[in-house]
Amino acid sequence: MNQNMEPDCRGIVRFAIVGCGHIGKRHLEMVSRDPRGCVVALCDVRDRAELNLPEEAAQLPFFQSIEELLSSGLDIDVVSICTPNGLHGHMGCLALSAGYHVLIEKPIVLDLHEGELLREAATQSKRRIFGVLQNRYTPSSIWLKNLIGSGRLGKVYDVRMDCLWNRDERYYLPRNWHGTADMDGGTLFTQYSHFVDLLTWWFGPIDKLRFADFANYSHGNLIDFEDSGEVAFDFVSGAKGRLSYSTAVYGRNMEIALTVLSEKGCIRLGGAFLNEIQHCEVAGYQVPKMPVSAPGNQYGGYSGSAQNHHLVIRHVVASLLGEEAEVVGLEDGLGVVRTIQQIYDHPAYRSYSKKSGK
Repeated sequence: MNQNMEPDCRGIVRFAIVGCGHIGKRHLEMVSRDPRGCVVALCDVRDRAELNLPEEAAQLPFFQSIEELLSSGLDIDVVSICTPNGLHGHMGCLALSAGYHVLIEKPIVLDLHEGELLREAATQSKRRIFGVLQNRYTPSSIWLKNLIGSGRLGKVYDVRMDCLWNRDERYYLPRNWHGTADMDGGTLFTQYSHFVDLLTWWFGPIDKLRFADFANYSHGNLIDFEDSGEVAFDFVSGAKGRLSYSTAVYGRNMEIALTVLSEKGCIRLGGAFLNEIQHCEVAGYQVPKMPVSAPGNQYGGYSGSAQNHHLVIRHVVASLLGEEAEVVGLEDGLGVVRTIQQIYDHPAYRSYSKKSGK
């Protein structure tokens, strides 16, 4: 441990951040900006000097294992888990069992069994689990959720989503946990879980898959799984759905696009992360003036979803202070995992894995 002084955070929600990569630094920045949040400790297996932390974090207590952090006796309310995907469940259980609430980055786990272990740890410790699905806070996402809920679309017939981002050697080299089956989990988990979440948040759960196909077009041995896939399915509601996705897009991200065909309307969302309403023709309806969406997260040579982590932190803080808040919980996170697992359990994926030796 680096024996620096614990900050004075009386009267506000205190966070310890485990994992100080791109996303951990985002949590550090957003909690520090929140007037009712405070970062009291950082944790990463690397030395502090390797992490290029901001100057304001220089005096925070620093630990190189979560076990050391949890046994430090620091006054902590929430442990933010910002480590590789495959560690989320285990580290979340450790923090819950130590008596702390947890905020777990997406995907909340890679395996539904780990999700049940989290549930058990939260029940026994009487602590809460928060997830990160920040694209729910994007104005266009909220708008579509409310429009569907209003019934204005009538019966939804068909939903099509295309996810076309770039992830090339700049992302996967030097090879660390990105691209590995055990720590990354797959393209749907790491790149597209936000959009899988929006599909089921808007239109409800998926009943059954009708078709699936997978490929690794351009990544070779950089990854242990597919870089592209296409699935067709039925929603429980009866609507038809299709998801096409790839990280083999050349050079830079292209777009995320959604088309909705319904009894009383047709809608298309597009842009970098479904942040633009590109077409809306709905009976007796005009699109209201929309707030400006936050830009996408920038990570060196590649970009990601909306910079909405400040809203994640704001709602977690409000919820823990007993106020009304729109938070993502364990069930929301497990809903995403369940849908992705449903896709990866399709016989076509097993066939792809066998053929490719993945």
